[in-house]
Amino acid sequence: MRALLFPEPWVVKLIDIEIPKPGPREILAQIISVGICGSDVGIFEGGHWITAHEPGGHGHETGAIAIEVGEEVQTISEGDHLARMGQGYAEYSTHVNVIGHGKDELVEALPIVRNDLSMDEISFADAVGCAINCYERAEFERIEGEKKAIVLGLGPIGLILTQILLKNGIEVATSEPYHHKRELAKHWGAKVFSPSEYSRSTHGKETVVDGIKKDFGEADAVFEMVGFNDTLLDAIDLVKP
Repeated sequence: MRALLFPEPWVVKLIDIEIPKPGPREILAQIISVGICGSDVGIFEGGHWITAHEPGGHGHETGAIAIEVGEEVQTISEGDHLARMGQGYAEYSTHVNVIGHGKDELVEALPIVRNDLSMDEISFADAVGCAINCYERAEFERIEGEKKAIVLGLGPIGLILTQILLKNGIEVATSEPYHHKRELAKHWGAKVFSPSEYSRSTHGKETVVDGIKKDFGEADAVFEMVGFNDTLLDAIDLVKP
């Protein structure tokens, strides 16, 4: 099979290796769909605390199909749709991403089975989990009355989080430079802002933070989904005292 190998920083190789054999408590899965996580950039550059030197790397946003099932596995059958298979930058894998270190941890874990989802849909399991964690950490249930949230950045996790917030009755404003992403959030019911619009001279010295405060107000929780220092500072400025 073919697999990507990340032997050292800034180096990636496409190699041919044998298809792994599953043990009695393992699953052999064919990787059909895999997303590229933001953490993969740091791993590739060598600046991340995770290392992923085995074939298949840190690919973990996967949609896969069970091809071979170990004799002691009772809850998974051949053909099942699987999420959270690890070492996903390869055609096949027996690794389950639980610890998240990009290593073949011997924890005897099994992947998530969701036969009601397509391969592309199930590959978002990790992103959905991140968005749910963000929502739960905000503890909106402790807030009485009207609840407001701001999402800075509408990448996949930002878009998923926006839906979760809206479905839980929270008023949401978003900031995102790309029009098609703003249109999605607007369609769902969020108020949208374009940070790039505020870099034009017609706005004078007004920033996107000023615009959000004026047209939406400060929020009970602000989610910084970009990963830049500037947006982190914006988030601090936009949250209620």
